[in-house]
Amino acid sequence: MFQTSMSQYDTPILRVNGKIIGNTVDSLRHEMKAQIEQGGGRLILDLTNVPLLDSAALGAIIATLQALKKSDGRLVILNPQEAVQNVLAVTRLDTVLEIYQDEADAVSAFN
Repeated sequence: MFQTSMSQYDTPILRVNGKIIGNTVDSLRHEMKAQIEQGGGRLILDLTNVPLLDSAALGAIIATLQALKKSDGRLVILNPQEAVQNVLAVTRLDTVLEIYQDEADAVSAFN
């Protein structure tokens, strides 16, 4: 479900595959925390292969964002699918989250 790689600037890119609903939300929360600790408070969350997420997943992403902001960290969302983008727009989270469609742009956001 999760695959992590490091960008050229040592920012972890957490690639999620599949729906983020139910029990997978806890796994996502745990994995984001682990990657943030390794990445020094920086994380790119790649949602390219996520067709659906639920309100608990949104809550986990927002809680992670808030925790990072308190410690001068940063969370960037990469390439959400149209259905996920629509959820972010309806909930107006697209105005709070940094969202990039291109990996190079997401990585450059940390420079």
